[in-house]
Amino acid sequence: MIILLFSNSYPYDYATEQTFLKGEVEILRKQFERVVLVPRIVQGNRLPTPGGVDVDTSFAECFTLSKRILESALAFFSKDFYLDIKKRLPSSLKPAYLRRLFSFVAGANLTRKWMQNWLNTNKVSASEVIAYTYWFDEISMGLGLAKDTLPLRVVSRAHGYDLYEELYGDWPCRPRAIELMDGLFSVSEVGSAYLFEKHPQFREKYETFLLGVPEPQGISKPSTDNVLRVVSCSMLYDIKRVDLLLDGVVRAANKRSAQMINWQHFGGRTDECKRFSQRIAVEFPSNANGFFPGFIPQKELIQNYIKNPVDVFVNVSSTEGTPVSIMEAISCGIPVIATAVGGNVEIVREKNGFLLGENPTPDEIADALLQVCDDRELWLEKRKGSREVWQQRYNETTNFEAFAQKLVEIRKR
Repeated sequence: MIILLFSNSYPYDYATEQTFLKGEVEILRKQFERVVLVPRIVQGNRLPTPGGVDVDTSFAECFTLSKRILESALAFFSKDFYLDIKKRLPSSLKPAYLRRLFSFVAGANLTRKWMQNWLNTNKVSASEVIAYTYWFDEISMGLGLAKDTLPLRVVSRAHGYDLYEELYGDWPCRPRAIELMDGLFSVSEVGSAYLFEKHPQFREKYETFLLGVPEPQGISKPSTDNVLRVVSCSMLYDIKRVDLLLDGVVRAANKRSAQMINWQHFGGRTDECKRFSQRIAVEFPSNANGFFPGFIPQKELIQNYIKNPVDVFVNVSSTEGTPVSIMEAISCGIPVIATAVGGNVEIVREKNGFLLGENPTPDEIADALLQVCDDRELWLEKRKGSREVWQQRYNETTNFEAFAQKLVEIRKR
């Protein structure tokens, strides 16, 4: 059996998907005779891959913007194009949606053609192949369309932007794309519930398969010098609301002038980190400091957590799938403060942290941070809870082996 795994850029580090996919690929190669990584973007540094894993860049070569623009003219000959317009009238006639629909159908058709050509070029029978898209988008739809003439199996994960339409905008041809899938797997129970409610007619296709992170081979330690050490980790996108977290740290320091607060945020481009560092220099009072070292590899991040004291991990995103960054923190025994959005409500519980509201104020963030100082014994106990939650729900080996077995089962049908 052969599995084709379609990513944004992995094994290239352009989209930093290695945090999500590296461990999963290592387990997939144990279950499949051949694993082929198929990135849609070939940029950045190529990362090492496990033995027995191939990389095919021909999809990226055919999925360029210029080729999608040319292909979009053929959308007029697509039945799915007209059905989608009809189902969404009158909103489907808005220029912004029409542009997205053209692009989506073009991408799907390019993917369908590439899949057919790949099988012919490599002299592979479709009956041996399962195509797995890490994100549920037009590539998933295109692979599903290829099933019209091929005994292919097609599955996809679904996370956040590729799932919640009310937050990110309508996805064209969504019911049709789901219909073509052999399995659609949300990375959170909240995501699966959303699919059940939004598209109940395909409920037999849905299942939750959680992500996971590996055993860190060590445990983080709390501070012992009365400094509150806070960490966060994410790209510096607007939805991550790191500006809001900065305001919360400032408010906490101003509320408790005798309390020293140390905040480190991992992730983000150099120019973005510089902007935050400039804000810190101007806005932080004397009893607080902040550091923005930028992106570091997962192993280095985990070692940082283990070697240096950490009291609490904070996530104040406006929306989430299930953040790997929180999984990494709890695997090291770090308790968590997070907004009650998406998969956060599953991973952060009373035993291992505290949930803020969906839209907390800086004052509410500050009060939660200071609670870590005021209820020290309680938060020390939550450190044990973090390890328990990781072991029970987000252990990489357990979760990825179960998912790999599910894919084998689907291919054997």
